[in-house]
Amino acid sequence: MRARSLQDHLSTAEGTAQFAAHAQRLLRLQRLLETALPPTLRSHARVANLRQGKLIIHAANSAVAAKLRQFGPRFTELFYKDGAQINEIDVRVQAKPPVVARERPKPIDLPSEERKQALTQLADTLPEDSALKASLRGLLQSLKGR
Repeated sequence: MRARSLQDHLSTAEGTAQFAAHAQRLLRLQRLLETALPPTLRSHARVANLRQGKLIIHAANSAVAAKLRQFGPRFTELFYKDGAQINEIDVRVQAKPPVVARERPKPIDLPSEERKQALTQLADTLPEDSALKASLRGLLQSLKGR
């Protein structure tokens, strides 16, 4: 039996078929929007919804929203040529959450040569079957050449 994709399930399930069709329509409109926009604006605008002939576009900020409103006639013509029934385009500002800069990992403070020698001496004094001795030998082996 062949495994079915999520798309297959969404398309065949009675309750979700309309949802899947709507999502496909929004994706198609998003691609059209991206072709109509200059490259500098593409990542700052996205199709949010299409309801009763009203296309809702989210802009990252008010400057982008103003520029998108200027493109309104171009969008209407483009969507009409594609067969989309759009009577109105509503551009809304929907700011993306700020990107939190991740902290750089602190550099690892490797033991000095003196400390490596002290660990070697400690390992030498431990019994051969000691788990600590094996761990110290593994640590010292990983520190070689660093």
